[in-house]
Amino acid sequence: HRLNRILRKTNDDDAEGKRQPPELDSFRESNVLPSQAVDFTSIPKKLDSTIEKFDKDSTLRSTKLKTKDTWSRKRQPDLLTKPDTKTLWAKDVKSESNKAYDLLDAISRSGSLPIAYSDLHVVVCVTHCFEKDVMATVVEDNVNPIEKLEMSTLLLGSAIHGATPMGLIAEESDRVRFQSSFPVMLEAEESVDC
Repeated sequence: HRLNRILRKTNDDDAEGKRQPPELDSFRESNVLPSQAVDFTSIPKKLDSTIEKFDKDSTLRSTKLKTKDTWSRKRQPDLLTKPDTKTLWAKDVKSESNKAYDLLDAISRSGSLPIAYSDLHVVVCVTHCFEKDVMATVVEDNVNPIEKLEMSTLLLGSAIHGATPMGLIAEESDRVRFQSSFPVMLEAEESVDC
């Protein structure tokens, strides 16, 4: 939010012909501008629409992960002591989160400095459901579960990366195999190209 405020203020200043703040130079140099940012909150909606479009068997389901009220924190006060494990309750988790955000706020000078070499990990889950167990799916239904799981992986990847499922396949032999197994994906890609 603070980065958006800085960039919004900078855009307003540009329109008025004012000088831009120097801390924005580092953002521009690192090529991390809001136009290139990913809205992680929209991934579940994209995933649901992709599943609806391509998964005609309705075997994929979006999955919500819920954490427990208690967390376990392992902390080592200094290098020479053994790590200490402590159970954190909901109010303790909230307090520790606030401390972490305050530290991040201080390190980045309220969002005006970039944090280089940082990673953000986002967990996106889907559940693949078979009507029968794997053996019955293979023997009775004559369905290859590996192909179905590959399709699920492609759908998940296309929702996250914003590409068509067939566009994520690098090998031509795999593209041919998928085109014969899942013609709906090929038809959708051809309609996008037209």
